Amino acid sequence: MTSDPANLASEAREQEVERLAQELGRLIQGADPERREDLKELAFALIREEFIHKADDEAGTAGSTPAPFNPLGTGVLIFVLGAGLSFVFGPVGLVLMLGGVIFIVWGAVISWIKG
Repeated sequence: MTSDPANLASEAREQEVERLAQELGRLIQGADPERREDLKELAFALIREEFIHKADDEAGTAGSTPAPFNPLGTGVLIFVLGAGLSFVFGPVGLVLMLGGVIFIVWGAVISWIKG
């Protein structure tokens, strides 16, 4: 067994979790038989909720600022969608194609200025 402080802290946490799990089991087993299933579900729900909320908070704070929007890719998608739709309903397809061209030009200008 090593005397690494990180390893000792990890073992202490594991022992604490085991102790709390045993205590929770004793509390549930000591309850009325009709209430045991409800208490089990409550314990599972509380643990799940604790981990979900902690993971969401950590993910929200750990993320960096989002990248700025470049409409180039969206313009290509809208242009292709408009081209396909122009065979079925011409005016709407042509308007979408025009919007796609505008987005493509706008995205190209943004890329050119930043590059």
